[in-house]
Amino acid sequence: MESYAKSIGIMKGTPFYKKIAKWESKRSGNKACSNSLWTNISIWQLLDRLLFLIQPIAEYTFGMHIGLVLGWLVGLCAGHYYVNHFEPVYFDDLSQLSFWKEAPCIFAKHGALTGLAIGVIAIAIINGTLLNQRVTSLFEKKITNPNEIARLLDKSVGQIERKMNKLVKKGRISRKAITP
Repeated sequence: MESYAKSIGIMKGTPFYKKIAKWESKRSGNKACSNSLWTNISIWQLLDRLLFLIQPIAEYTFGMHIGLVLGWLVGLCAGHYYVNHFEPVYFDDLSQLSFWKEAPCIFAKHGALTGLAIGVIAIAIINGTLLNQRVTSLFEKKITNPNEIARLLDKSVGQIERKMNKLVKKGRISRKAITP
């Protein structure tokens, strides 16, 4: 919230912001409107925020697709193995014959759903492990302030503090090294 307030303060001095404020004051009939909805956001800040949103979506989508494909393939192989090695001794009626033909597809669908869930869980575990490594490497470089680590890693301070507490419990970092 602090950085947002600072950026708004910086933007109020720009010519674009002044033009928008002037336009709003004419439109609303007031002299000046300090709580303007219009702010001057640079294209780079906009792209940075957009990439900040797109990155996790792309990571989890990639993990879901890999899990889906691998799960489908494993399920299909398991279905074919089941059909080949566990043939029924007799059929009660012809409806069981259609199930037997579709068994590999049914196994593949269930395998794909299982793989999808495993892919999402794997990406979450990988992200947690990478964050542990990044925080540990910053501690090795003598950067121990949670606010500074959060700024460097684009994470919230609370998330970094929780991660640091877990790393202290595991014994990977020292509680004495943490600066408030």
